[in-house]
Amino acid sequence: MKAKLAMRRVKSAVLASACAAALFAAFAPPAFALKYAAVEHHLKVDPAIPAWKPAEVKSEPEEEIALVGADVMDEICLGWAKIFREAYPHLSVVLDLRASGAGAPGLIAGAKAPNSVIAPVGREMLPAEEKAFVEKFGYEPFRIKVATGSVGSLGKTATSIVMVDKDNPIKGLSLAQLDAIYSTTRKRGHADVKTWGDLGLTGKWASLPVHKYGLKAPNGIEWFFKINVMDMGDYKDDIQFVKGRGFTHAFNVAAEDMAKNPGGITYALLANVTPNVKVVPLSEKDGGPYLAPTLENVYTHKYPLSRFVYIYVNRKPGTPLEPKVKEFLKMVLSKQGQDVVAKEGVYIPLQPAVVKEELAKLD
Repeated sequence: MKAKLAMRRVKSAVLASACAAALFAAFAPPAFALKYAAVEHHLKVDPAIPAWKPAEVKSEPEEEIALVGADVMDEICLGWAKIFREAYPHLSVVLDLRASGAGAPGLIAGAKAPNSVIAPVGREMLPAEEKAFVEKFGYEPFRIKVATGSVGSLGKTATSIVMVDKDNPIKGLSLAQLDAIYSTTRKRGHADVKTWGDLGLTGKWASLPVHKYGLKAPNGIEWFFKINVMDMGDYKDDIQFVKGRGFTHAFNVAAEDMAKNPGGITYALLANVTPNVKVVPLSEKDGGPYLAPTLENVYTHKYPLSRFVYIYVNRKPGTPLEPKVKEFLKMVLSKQGQDVVAKEGVYIPLQPAVVKEELAKLD
């Protein structure tokens, strides 16, 4: 009886922390996102990804694995839970999927629980979330890529794009050029960019200032841009931060504003494209090749701003994963686990090379 009571108290603490984080995640970001997304693809799992063969996992009565985290990953998490429950009928898998912001608090609150907490997070952990975990344990949470983000949904970790005015003649941009547009530190080594002439445009565009739009931190899209474009550099101080307006997404507000600021540029999502803007192809290196955010380019991650979604767990460096947690992650990274992702039709299954890299991290 005492063990049951202790378990309920720990579970309540996990849920309370997760709920608080979910409320923060819901109200702090300045952008509005949808939790529903229409099917975007009919991809199949690459046959080179190995099937999962469940290993023996010992469990005690009432022992649990708790998935605490992203609501936008609920469908694939439920699919994973069904597979795991069938393989281990005596091991309970419970789901508390409120928001990506619930993941880190769930890991922190559940660390001493008799069950194991697994945190599916539909983005990279934000600085404050990771800091809270490190302050508690002295090391960073362990992270595994479990799927590729969507191509263009508003809610399901969509690929980041760059939009400019529809009449802007720019043919493409490199990540170094984007860094030079937005960053004071310019860690990618490009010369400062202030006007469109600095990017090679001529005529009336040569002297036109680059008018930058963006999201105020903390926000998952802004954080992804800072990591992957700016290499954690510092922002310029003349960025126009945009906010959602009612049910109008923040980047749609930016797109509308470009009608009076033809020199505008913003990172955004494909769902934000309006008739008065266009998507700029991007390249890892100066000079191209410049690639568009197509399904194929996102699936292969050839498009530079393709995204991943993750599972985070509490694993102290140098120590093995708990057997049931390791098996769950192996299942997620298997043919069966990635088939769940594929059949959802929004998130995209991983490629074999990525699966191989992530599986190697489990040992």
